[in-house]
Amino acid sequence: MGFISTFGSLLLGALFTVSINAQCTNPTVRREWRTLSTDEKAAWISAVKCLAASPHNPNLTATVNASISQIPAMNTSGSFWDDISYMHMDLNVKIHQTGMFLPFHRWFVHSVEQAMIEKCGFSGGFPYWNWTIDAPDFYESSWWQDSDPESGLGGWGDPDKDYEVQDGAFAGFGLAYPSYHPLRHQYTAQPFAVFAASSPTIAQFFNETMLETYANSTFHIDQIAAIIAGNPGDYVNFQLSLDNWIGAHGSVHAITGGDLAGTCPATTEDCIPGNKWSPNSPLFFLHHAMIDKIWSDWQHLNETSATAFYGGSVQAFDNTTYFAEYPTGAPPLLNTSSEIYTDNMFPGAIIGDVMNHTAGYLCYVYE
Repeated sequence: MGFISTFGSLLLGALFTVSINAQCTNPTVRREWRTLSTDEKAAWISAVKCLAASPHNPNLTATVNASISQIPAMNTSGSFWDDISYMHMDLNVKIHQTGMFLPFHRWFVHSVEQAMIEKCGFSGGFPYWNWTIDAPDFYESSWWQDSDPESGLGGWGDPDKDYEVQDGAFAGFGLAYPSYHPLRHQYTAQPFAVFAASSPTIAQFFNETMLETYANSTFHIDQIAAIIAGNPGDYVNFQLSLDNWIGAHGSVHAITGGDLAGTCPATTEDCIPGNKWSPNSPLFFLHHAMIDKIWSDWQHLNETSATAFYGGSVQAFDNTTYFAEYPTGAPPLLNTSSEIYTDNMFPGAIIGDVMNHTAGYLCYVYE
């Protein structure tokens, strides 16, 4: 656990170096999962399960043509948790490799946290998963060894049972997308060849070396520290360093496999894999709270980074040259007045509302 304090002194020590017009007076504190008490862990898990026991939100509306999103039809018999996953599925082409990536996911984690508070009585700050702790030996990490049925996240799935998680509080956690199945986590050390094989469009962005990369080699502490310290004020290259084709964001999804990677359950027919229904896994939100923390650390480290934003609304996947020109999305360009996509699932916001997580719309800090 010494790593957490070291990481904190290196990166979070800058938290108050740069003021971003702080306005909230009593921010909630987001802490690394392993620093929570057993009761605090159980409370967060209970809130997730509460949302999974809550009914479908009838306001949820798909806004992307299914021929583009390539997802199953909405299942109105699913739960509120399934709705959360469906929303991410529907919007996947708008919120990845575009300027909406970081703002949307900051808003998304916050929106789920608010639903936990309002629907389920959750009162703690939202935790995050510092996966740099686990990077040296991801498969054997203690992260996967808490089998407590109320406070444990559980371990790897059983390969003889389609990698369904067998222990911890989420064993048998039922999910509606892409079809009904229990939560699955499948360790995949070198996932990028499988990822590229899922789509000719995606395959063009990978060379042989990239295909053979071990996913955990991309998110060690020194690499994340370099991302935070690098590219001051340069939002495009900051996002690219975190979310390139071989980068920390996608690598954590891919190495964990199963639902967090959007792989298809064995019983699902006509399934197109991809990082779509990854919010099926509760780990998605712990992972994206960490992504948000990295953005926060970068914002607070340099004054020019605090309000930096640039990106388009359309994925530039036509060819490698086009992507190199617009790695955070091609025109039409977004700006801080652009509305965050909601699919009518949660209350709306604009990008400018979430640029500062200690002012106005948001009010939290990272420990």
